[in-house]
Amino acid sequence: MRRVAKLSVVTGGYVAAIVAGFLSGWLYNVRVSALPYDTSGGMYAGGEMMSSLAAFLVVSLVPTLLALWFLRAHQGFWNCVAVGALAFAGVGLVAVVRPLLFPRGGPHVASMIMELVRISQLLGVPLWAGAFGVCALLAPSRASRLTLITATAIEAVIGVCAVVHWFVPSPPL
Repeated sequence: MRRVAKLSVVTGGYVAAIVAGFLSGWLYNVRVSALPYDTSGGMYAGGEMMSSLAAFLVVSLVPTLLALWFLRAHQGFWNCVAVGALAFAGVGLVAVVRPLLFPRGGPHVASMIMELVRISQLLGVPLWAGAFGVCALLAPSRASRLTLITATAIEAVIGVCAVVHWFVPSPPL
């Protein structure tokens, strides 16, 4: 397949994802408009947003995976993805274990940013581990594949930390 055809397929997939998002929002509005309207306009809008976003994200998985498949021959791209994934996972691990090493963070901007990275890692670990795993399967070179597997392993450690954080009760003070 030629480069223009590949680009057209991926672009068409994203256009289809945008159309699916708009259609999902419209169908949500059609369904909700029949309900009795009380003072919950914000809740209706939030539901419409989540419906649209969910439809967009599900449909956009196909062109995203196709784009990654088409980029298999580009070593530089996969090396950048692998290094970025490893850096992201490493910073996430540091952010997750930081409260164990430094329990009192303080009101500093850097501390607040690390706390934001920490909570996003604790909540998003299935997404990041899955994404890095899929990229490891698609990566063409051994070096980028091993780097992505390492990033996935670091995310698995963060997942264990998340399970401990969310499900192991803390001792009473």
